[in-house]
Amino acid sequence: MGPVTPGDQLPRYFFHTHNGETVLDHRGLEFPNFRAARDEAIRTCGEMLRQIPSAINNGDPFQLWVTDQPEGRGKKLLTLTVLAENG
Repeated sequence: MGPVTPGDQLPRYFFHTHNGETVLDHRGLEFPNFRAARDEAIRTCGEMLRQIPSAINNGDPFQLWVTDQPEGRGKKLLTLTVLAENG
């Protein structure tokens, strides 16, 4: 993909989470390409776990996934799953 020029519309990526309850993204974020969206998803997942480490202490996985459409619709582009198990 070449450089973005004024007037170009960037692709929009939607970040959804599940940790006991599902939160679906209806606004999304624009990124120049999937790699940039993937990198942000990884950073976001790390930040969320850093802020609330108990999110994975109950034995249920924490998930963050990225789609190309709002409300969890469209193509699933990436899924990050974190699970902590004792023993």
